[in-house]
Amino acid sequence: MADIFEEVEEGLRQDRLSVLWKRYGILAYLGGALLIGGVALNEYLQARSIQITEDNAARLEAALTEVDARNYENAATQLTAIVDDGIAPSAVAAHYLAGVRLDGNGDAIAAAGVLEGVAAGGEGPTQKLALIKAAYLKADTLSREELEGFLSPLAEDDGPFGALASELIAAKALQEGDIEFARREFNFLRLAQNVPPGVMQRAEQALETLPPPSADIIAPVEDDAEPEAGDSTIEEEAAENTDASDPAASPNESEETPE
Repeated sequence: MADIFEEVEEGLRQDRLSVLWKRYGILAYLGGALLIGGVALNEYLQARSIQITEDNAARLEAALTEVDARNYENAATQLTAIVDDGIAPSAVAAHYLAGVRLDGNGDAIAAAGVLEGVAAGGEGPTQKLALIKAAYLKADTLSREELEGFLSPLAEDDGPFGALASELIAAKALQEGDIEFARREFNFLRLAQNVPPGVMQRAEQALETLPPPSADIIAPVEDDAEPEAGDSTIEEEAAENTDASDPAASPNESEETPE
């Protein structure tokens, strides 16, 4: 009897599994299909990404070949296309495009414009470097206040980019004749941490060329200067006082006259 009951229970379980499979089996098929499709899609996207990266690198390499050959027009065309497409190496391409505009066309304004576009794209090292390079190109046309505003995104940077910005502002202040401001900035760069060795060395050289601070300038005393008018009276009074106090200079009143 126990075997019969076990066979009945087994049959009931199989019936329930059959009902569940008929009801939810399609979901299992869909889940398996999605899993297989997801794996295949991931593999395709990875392969596609690698292919795009290789294509973009090839485009940049071709443009740099034109730069090395001094074919500036072709280089500018290819680099501009890369920058406009906004692909991965577009920021790097923009730096080279600025160099082409400056070296090939002699157009500092256009070069600065390209670099400003890169600087507006974020706060990474590539963008900070673009801002510094653009500031160097525009420094001659800006006042110190305008230059400080242009470089304000680097005001809180305590690394090499902030040091380069401070150096450029100090040089501009020196050019405008504000020696004390320049002295403070160069002293800061000479002593601050995280300052590149080149910036520190240039700051020390600049300080050596500056005149001494106004507070340290003392007029030399001339020992052989002639006394001015009115000094003779003072000297005469001093001589009289000396004669009066010197026993050898006057006879002793208490001494008797010899017979």
